Amino acid sequence: MALPPPVRLPAAVQTAAFMADPTMFLERCRSRYGDVFEARFLGMGRFVYVCDPQLIKQVFAADRDIGLAGEARKPFMEAVLGSQSLLTTDGEQWERQRKLLGPPFHGERIEGYREQIEQIAAAEVERWPRGMAIPLRPRMQAITLEVILRLIFGIEDAARLERLRSLLSTFTETGHWMFWMPSFVKDLIDRTARAGGAVARLSPWTRVQRRLDEIDSLLYDEIARRRADHGLHDRADILSLLIQGGEAGDTELRDELMTLLMAGHETTATSLSWAFERLARHPQVMARLRAEIDGGESEEYLDAVAKETLRIRPVITDVIRALREPMRLDGWEIPTNRFVAPAIVTVHRRGDIHDDRLEFRPERFLSGRSETFSGWIPFGGGRRRCIGSHMALLEMKAVIRTVVARVDLEAPDARDERARLHHVTLIPARGALLTVRPRAVPGTDSTWTTTSASPSAATPGPSSAAPPPRAATATG
Repeated sequence: MALPPPVRLPAAVQTAAFMADPTMFLERCRSRYGDVFEARFLGMGRFVYVCDPQLIKQVFAADRDIGLAGEARKPFMEAVLGSQSLLTTDGEQWERQRKLLGPPFHGERIEGYREQIEQIAAAEVERWPRGMAIPLRPRMQAITLEVILRLIFGIEDAARLERLRSLLSTFTETGHWMFWMPSFVKDLIDRTARAGGAVARLSPWTRVQRRLDEIDSLLYDEIARRRADHGLHDRADILSLLIQGGEAGDTELRDELMTLLMAGHETTATSLSWAFERLARHPQVMARLRAEIDGGESEEYLDAVAKETLRIRPVITDVIRALREPMRLDGWEIPTNRFVAPAIVTVHRRGDIHDDRLEFRPERFLSGRSETFSGWIPFGGGRRRCIGSHMALLEMKAVIRTVVARVDLEAPDARDERARLHHVTLIPARGALLTVRPRAVPGTDSTWTTTSASPSAATPGPSSAAPPPRAATATG
């Protein structure tokens, strides 16, 4: 069998084109080479991109035997996430991590976080300046980080909250690119640092490693405190639930906390940024969404807005697999020295699946289609589908509802913000730059204010020390 057709450009040119505009690069390659093609990136290796939904199903099905998602990510992510992360393991070890995380992320349990997420978002909105254009992405990052600190980590102490907030926000923004440093370079820097080398001591990787060491120290201390908490079984944050399960060791808990941080903070903040960027430039969608929110009886259209945002502006370009043995796919043979990469961005833009494929049209998700249908894979698929997908959608809907109910958002111009590659995510190039105004009350000359209409206006925000949810509120 033949190898998939290679992109006929030097690896350096392919790398530059992908970094400049990943979506355009992959769409042009698909147009020229078909639904399966090979790309080469400097320092990364060879990737076989798969753009056909039926073929992608075969790739996901291979997770049960020859597909290795953990092995594919390990060289880049293990230094930060650890060797026992759900993202860096395969086989029996992965099965164990999935079993540990499954119960805390059950859909009904996650629904109990909705009120706390809305309160966090409402407190953040109160701090936004009115009447001037601001980038919303940093504001969304503040919300999603606070959700992780309070609902995932369950941090209560004000000083610890502030220290972790500072460390984590800096680390996720400035240290994330270190994921993609080749492992042999990291090892060389580490050995040089241990030998007292000045270059290593001053290197960006060494500074990031020091910050990560401090984060680890705080997390291990929090784990120890939580294990000794006599009120542990009254708590409903994810860390407490994992400890209540009684099977996870301290290293496993640390690795999964870092995994949930790195997989859920930047990605959800970026999706929310895109949602507001799209809504501000589509007033008819905003009007229909507001009518549903004000009615308070359904969130069918809100759900469709969240899913359409993830379709037209997916946060990541692809998901990758290493291979235990060669894979046969649609007449091609993919050898074990290639990564197989289902291309999310190209599948989401296929005209034979999505009518008006480049339009932001949430109505396409009101037709009763399942969220896992073959043309919508923002969370991957198969048994390695993102375990936090339900949490991510819930968080998106809770934050969108809260923001849209409180303020008006205006785009400074009609031009769509282009997507820019930042670390491994596709973010709005101008940070979702929008003008925030008090919400106008329809049919009057007055404005809607948070303090006059919502008891959550005084809800503690990122600068306060409100406790995380307890079981009583989570199940209520």
